[in-house]
Amino acid sequence: MREIVIVIADLFLQGGADTDTETEAVTRAPAIAHLARFGERTDLPEGWRAWTARWLDLPQYARESPAGIAAATLASLPADRAVWLATPLHMVAGLTSLHVDRRSALRLPGAELEKLAASFAATFHGSEFELHPLGSGELLLSGPAALAPAVTTEPARMLLASFAEALPRGEGATALRRLSAEIEMWLHDHPLNEERARRGTPPVAALWLWGGGMPSIPRPATARELADAAYGSDPYVRGLWWLAGGETRPMPVDWRAVIGEPRAQRALGVVEVAELLQANALWRLTDAIAHIDRQLLAPSLAALHRGKLDRLVLLANDRSLAVRAADRWRFWRRKRTGLRAWHESARRAARGRRRGRPHTRGRRLAPGAAPDLSRPRRAHG
Repeated sequence: MREIVIVIADLFLQGGADTDTETEAVTRAPAIAHLARFGERTDLPEGWRAWTARWLDLPQYARESPAGIAAATLASLPADRAVWLATPLHMVAGLTSLHVDRRSALRLPGAELEKLAASFAATFHGSEFELHPLGSGELLLSGPAALAPAVTTEPARMLLASFAEALPRGEGATALRRLSAEIEMWLHDHPLNEERARRGTPPVAALWLWGGGMPSIPRPATARELADAAYGSDPYVRGLWWLAGGETRPMPVDWRAVIGEPRAQRALGVVEVAELLQANALWRLTDAIAHIDRQLLAPSLAALHRGKLDRLVLLANDRSLAVRAADRWRFWRRKRTGLRAWHESARRAARGRRRGRPHTRGRRLAPGAAPDLSRPRRAHG
């Protein structure tokens, strides 16, 4: 194994650092602290998805929309229809309004996705919209191509903005907002939520539409055997590996099995904080980070120091931390927590927003690829 990449797909941090959180993280996430001290830190101007496409030697897909890439796994989807990821959300009731937290993005079992898709088809018949279940536990919405340019917000980034700021905007946004409101009313007393309530699972309050664009037309991959393995259920990564001629695998119980995989030259694993927090009701953000550090990063770092691995990369918060074995001799570098390193990037993004930088500054969009907040706030905040 030459290289391992770990992606924390939904870890985006506020511009203001929490000292207590940072102090706890440095003691509970020593592997991340090592990467933050000795690794090379790089901002990701287009987010982790575009970085992954280029890492996989598929630069032709780097600027395409997350939903367009995810749609590649659906064989029967018409190429002339726009698509959006439809993420099931659980809304948290506040004193005066509803909001989202790090547990809000839900992943539903296949049977529930099929029920929602069938119910949607019956209720919204004739609306030009259709829901398609995805293997990631989310849904894909297809609809009129004229709505593709609408600017949308990735659910994990809703913690960085107000609910109003996160709503679709721009060309096509009015129709998407109207559909989102109708979906919320449809879900309010849906039988599926009654079943979930009986099981003690959070209700689905909304389907958050984001990452829209046109479906990616499969193009021939470069003439090489795919020697890179991907683990996790992220819909973008599943679609990207399908376009590369491969398939993703479930996250293993023991990550050390991936490190010892003889057939793969490189491996990428995608994890989500939300999934860990939903599975462990008493956990906080630092508990989830400590788990990722212990289960994924610590064994990878140990393999790096034993010479079994050439490079380890961590992607989160629109930033990468990359380390090689020889980097541990850089004793002159001051200690810093991984959270502090990510916060520094977030502070710069916050300063850029206060200066009023336009949303799409510094980035050209491919035809039909709407900008969304799966890309960094610094670039288009």
